[in-house]
Amino acid sequence: MPTRRNGLILWLVLAVLVSTYPANAQLVPLNPYLTQQARFTNVGYQIYPNPFGMYIPLIEIGNIRTGPLLIHPHFGMAQSYTDNVFRTDTLYGGRRSDTYTTLAPGLQLQLPFMGRHRLVFDYRSNIERYSNESSQNVADQTIGTNLVFNLRGGLTLSFLQELKTGHDYRGSATATGINEPNKFYNTIFGAEVLYAKQAFLRARYKYIRWEFIGENAGPRDGISFGDINTRNRVENYYAIAAGARVAPKTYLFLEEWIGTHTYEINKPLDSTDYTTAAGVRWEATGKTVGEVTVGWQKKTYSNPSGIRGTGEFSGLYLNGNLYWTPLERTQVIFNLFRRTNETVVGGTRFFVSTGAGVDIRHAFTKKWRATLQFLYDHDSYSDPIFADNKSLTRKDNYLTMGPGIWYQIQPWLGARATYFYTERLSNFDSVQYNANVLMVSIQGQF
Repeated sequence: MPTRRNGLILWLVLAVLVSTYPANAQLVPLNPYLTQQARFTNVGYQIYPNPFGMYIPLIEIGNIRTGPLLIHPHFGMAQSYTDNVFRTDTLYGGRRSDTYTTLAPGLQLQLPFMGRHRLVFDYRSNIERYSNESSQNVADQTIGTNLVFNLRGGLTLSFLQELKTGHDYRGSATATGINEPNKFYNTIFGAEVLYAKQAFLRARYKYIRWEFIGENAGPRDGISFGDINTRNRVENYYAIAAGARVAPKTYLFLEEWIGTHTYEINKPLDSTDYTTAAGVRWEATGKTVGEVTVGWQKKTYSNPSGIRGTGEFSGLYLNGNLYWTPLERTQVIFNLFRRTNETVVGGTRFFVSTGAGVDIRHAFTKKWRATLQFLYDHDSYSDPIFADNKSLTRKDNYLTMGPGIWYQIQPWLGARATYFYTERLSNFDSVQYNANVLMVSIQGQF
């Protein structure tokens, strides 16, 4: 379920769709900030932690073995151009264009044991090197271990551990760094118990520690303006869901989750989120697979201050995902969402993201396919702030669109070319921007 850090990024990245609840089924994320990150055909990379993802996506193509151990090395390389590397307007010296190279080495080891269980080790990376603006270089990496027990009678146990280094996406609501991107380190642990047969029962727990590092972090006293170490925090997520199968491939369920956010320095932002929701997940026909969850969300602050409002928020919660195959070679993915998020804007407590996205994919042949993506997101902040010589409640609108083409040279080797246009419109002129990104990539996996 949702994180409070950046709703659009994390909520779309975490969307998990399980038609009959297989252990590792996942949706592809849509968001406006990934446009500067390299896109590959076979193996993707998620910079931000997923607060309720409990499974490492399995790589299926490849046949390198040592006894029962499956070995899947992979490597991607991309060359990109952007006409607005900092995702700014004119406030910080105007637009600057740049080209950059992305390297994405990785390795996954899969060890099945006792017939039905598995142990997975996974390393993935996103290493960007800029031609002119070397201060924007990043080296995002994730090391993960996933232990899954598929027991008899429909019971599954999953344990996950991850170590991440990442950065705030340029142009996102949390990206305050200009001289270099905001960078962070995550320590993550998770566990899930799932029973899915006629009844559906699931309990989840996840621990995520955020530690901001690098030039923008500052000393741990938290007194310097703009120091991002004030965002250091521990997040704990708890969820329980129960439901029943109402058709051969359809479940109805109720879910209750709690998320706590405990800050190391910025204690007025300590908060707890409560969400109660009803949902349906189905694979009613061979053409549609979907999930819709609707509920009510409440956010309370442990130490509300006078400049941060009443210390409480409540409102509608919405999460909807749909896979639709209208034609044999055409697939459409829809997303709907409404979430609260953690904020870095001084004087505000949170912001609410509401939006929708669609990703259209069409295969011309077994090797050639085209993609077209649209996404709209509206962010509304909680409290008025003073900026640009005016006092307003900040409201941002993001629009992302772009086509792409894939060529799957071999099942293990693919090439991709994409174009994306991203724009942020706001009632504060200084944070508005638009950017164009062109990218070509190639990726092999074994």
